[in-house]
Amino acid sequence: MAILSSEITFTGSIGQLSAYKMRGSDKIIIRKKGGASKEKIKHDAAFANTRRVNAEFGGRATASKWIMKMLSRVKPLADYNVAGSLNSLLKPIQMGSEGVYGKRGIELSQKPHLLEGFSLNRITPIESVIRTPIVCSVSRENLSARIEIPALVPDINFQVHQRHPMYKIIAVLGIVPDLFHQEWGYSPSDRAYDNIYPEITATEWMPSLKESAPTVLELAYSGTQLPDNKFSIMLSVGICYGKMTDTNTIEQVKHAGSAKIFSVR
Repeated sequence: MAILSSEITFTGSIGQLSAYKMRGSDKIIIRKKGGASKEKIKHDAAFANTRRVNAEFGGRATASKWIMKMLSRVKPLADYNVAGSLNSLLKPIQMGSEGVYGKRGIELSQKPHLLEGFSLNRITPIESVIRTPIVCSVSRENLSARIEIPALVPDINFQVHQRHPMYKIIAVLGIVPDLFHQEWGYSPSDRAYDNIYPEITATEWMPSLKESAPTVLELAYSGTQLPDNKFSIMLSVGICYGKMTDTNTIEQVKHAGSAKIFSVR
């Protein structure tokens, strides 16, 4: 490793050299590229296990993208990058699947409970905001869900962080297909799953400092025909906050709120 002089300020690659900056330093570091080439990793027999590991990691990454697609409306409420944590949760599911190492599927439908309770927040989990349990029921057969939100009393069982003036509860119901290895990568058993999107509903905006009555939200995939049973149905619930921009308009506060996956069937 070497440090470039002040007269040379490039970053990037030149031949076998790479120049870059490191966090905590204003210097440009230069080093020689190391490791095997992409072609060697792709074809050399010595890297067969590396290819298997990379293929299965890519499968879990694809599965994580499907899950985040079905978290679409509550994903902005996360206070950390959830992709890595989802990938880790999917590893035991993949390891338990039948198939050749390097081509094992991600069959979430075989162990859906592993995702239940997954929180999108580390600083303010939804249980620290709504302290009376939210009761949820999900029907895999009917592709539907029911969410019973208790009466919320400020400073009793409802603690709004940072005292945002308005809030609403959001529910998202999504279909997550099992993924299987193909020559081109990991994909569902049927491409019809590509055209399925989450169902979303929410309460009205409510004032944070006033008691609210119990509320019921319901969601269903109406008329949706799934090609097979190789899927899971996932319900997530979140709370987001709003602020008044004028007398008639409420705008959602960015990067504020809490959510988690309540049920997977």
